[in-house]
Parts: sequence; structure tokens; C-alpha cells
Amino acid sequence: MKLNIVSDYKRVKPRSKVEVISNILQNTRDKLTIYHIPVSANDELDVIYTDLKDIVERWENPHTSTPEVQQELKDYEKTTDQVVVDWIMRYIMLNEYISPAERVGMGLPAEVRRKPVPNPVPDQKVYADITLKTSGWVQFRLFYSPHSKRAGKPAGTVGCEFCYGVGENLRPEECPFHEIATKGLFVKVFGSEAYDKPHTARFRWFNHKGEFGPWSIAYRFTPQQEI
Repeated sequence: MKLNIVSDYKRVKPRSKVEVISNILQNTRDKLTIYHIPVSANDELDVIYTDLKDIVERWENPHTSTPEVQQELKDYEKTTDQVVVDWIMRYIMLNEYISPAERVGMGLPAEVRRKPVPNPVPDQKVYADITLKTSGWVQFRLFYSPHSKRAGKPAGTVGCEFCYGVGENLRPEECPFHEIATKGLFVKVFGSEAYDKPHTARFRWFNHKGEFGPWSIAYRFTPQQEI
């Protein structure tokens, strides 16, 4: 039995709890001095292991699994779950004398917390497909690859900034309107004042830190009343 995080111990099945404690005891029993784990602490966990194992075996046996035994198991888990979690945290996870590899060998996480994986600055350009609808509706479909068949964001990004304005081949700083899109497909409705006027749109991905990728090429579209 392996725990992804220490608190998972509370949610695993009773037999798995027995296996978790057993594995820890087997891996530390002959190294208490090396790991600086007090004998009294080891004895405390050993008592919980022995008692829990006894109750679980009676609970698993159809001949002895009475309602009283089932309740006894629930009560014992309620009493000892947090004790075991605290024990693991104190004597194993926060123990400077135990290496991450040794923790993994005990069926525990390597570190107290998983190290966050940083989101890279987006380096892909946005590729867009623009479809004109009636009454000023314009549909934008965004892609992170020119070969992609499905609209969507690249990994590590949370959305796309897009800018637009009246005129052809406008640079981003020349576009008066800047908005955020969090979906790969969205529709924008332009008023009648924009009908039949060529517009420019540009796009760029950004991550949760607000770091932006490169701007896309200029996309031309002309909102129309009727098509």
C-alpha cells in the first residue's frame, strides 16, 4: 500500500491501514538510532498496529464479524487515524535523517508536499479561424497549432488576450480594444456601426502568472448585417 499524501491514510481501507503501519515498522525497527526515532514512539505505533490488526482480522472473518466488532473497528479508526497521521508526519516526513528515497521505500510520499510544477511562459502563437455570422456576430476559434483540428488552449495557459480594431493589419498597440478569452471558441457581437468595415484581430496566450506569449499574425474580418 502506497500513500500519495499522508492524509490519505484516513481514507484507505482498514486492511490497507494495517499494511501502511506494518511497512513503516519493518523499515524503521532496525534503524531507530540512525533515524533518531525514540523507542517509546516506535512502541506507541507498534501498539496501534497490533490492536488494529487484531480488530481487522476479526472484522474480515465472516464468523467473527459481528455488529459489535464492526463498531469496534469504526471507533478504533476514529481514535487512532489522526494519531497515526501525526506520527508519520513527525517521525518520518519531517525527519531530516530520512531521505526522500527511504520514505518512498516505506510506501510514503517523498516529500511533505509535492513540489509545484511551474507553468512555462507560453511560447506558442495563437492560430485562429474566424467565421462571420449574421447581425454582426463573429465566431472566433483558437488553436495552439496550425495542424490542430480542435479549438483549445495549450498546456500551461489559462486564457488568451485578444485585441481588435477598425483597420487592416493593425499592430497590437494600435488596437483600441483588448479583451480576455478563456475558451477556445467564443462569439462576439458587433454593433451596426462596425458593419462592412474591415477589422484586425490579434491574439496571444497567457499563463496564471500573467506572463504572455507572442502575438499572432493579424487576422482580418468584416462584421456584416447579412451574409
